[in-house]
Amino acid sequence: MVQMMLDVTRLPGDRLLISSDIHVGDEYQGHDRETWEAALDLARDFDAFLIDGDLADPRASDPELRELLRDLRELSSEVPTYFVPGNHDTVDLVKSLRDAGVHVLSRRYDNRRGRGCPPGHSGPSLGGPHLLRFGDAWMLVLHGHEPCSELGLNPQKPVNPVARESPMPKRDQILDNYTCREYEMPDRLEEIARSTHADVVITGHTHCRYLGSLEGKLVVNVGTTSCPAICATCRDPLNVGNVCILKASGGTLRAKLFNLRKARVIGRERVRIGRR
Repeated sequence: MVQMMLDVTRLPGDRLLISSDIHVGDEYQGHDRETWEAALDLARDFDAFLIDGDLADPRASDPELRELLRDLRELSSEVPTYFVPGNHDTVDLVKSLRDAGVHVLSRRYDNRRGRGCPPGHSGPSLGGPHLLRFGDAWMLVLHGHEPCSELGLNPQKPVNPVARESPMPKRDQILDNYTCREYEMPDRLEEIARSTHADVVITGHTHCRYLGSLEGKLVVNVGTTSCPAICATCRDPLNVGNVCILKASGGTLRAKLFNLRKARVIGRERVRIGRR
């Protein structure tokens, strides 16, 4: 793993709710307000709430942003709320979230300012990776679009048919927009897991869910919490409407992937803490 000086943030308690890829105000990919509200309501039953990037689109309207900030201000007054910016999140949004009481975990690359990007296009941002402490476990959190060099990884060549046929240029990012669990995602996430000494790796960005144990580490990607734009390769509708329930107790991490639309658990995994 590339040697990095990462600030360590300790999350409170031992029950964490994880969401990702909300996309408020995204006219291109869409946003399911009802499912997002269900996630916010559920978060109140946990010790902390984590949003792993792409909270709002750069073109979200002022009323949409005001409503979002109001909701998160109310939630953060009850439950500690943490946010890692994704490729759609802007500097202005980051500042507004901090003012609303949200704990923003952000970094800068090559002295470039974070910025939002057009739908489907990744670029420099204020994203991860970030190292967190959750109970006795170490967590590595990144949205997934960050430069490969941040974790000492090489750019990945597309292997699935949708990615190969895409006219979009390949970028030096950890996870490509078209990375799918039926093709390259397990191998790529295993590389990320191997590159770190953390007990759990949390990513987003792909809109393709993944929950598993790789290299003895728990790996989580909820898919998308409230963006109807599913993985372009597998087209699985259960990639949409998900959160992850993570509990740390007795030296074990237990994760459940919960679909808010179906109101049922769609995946389970657990690993022993410290088996690195």
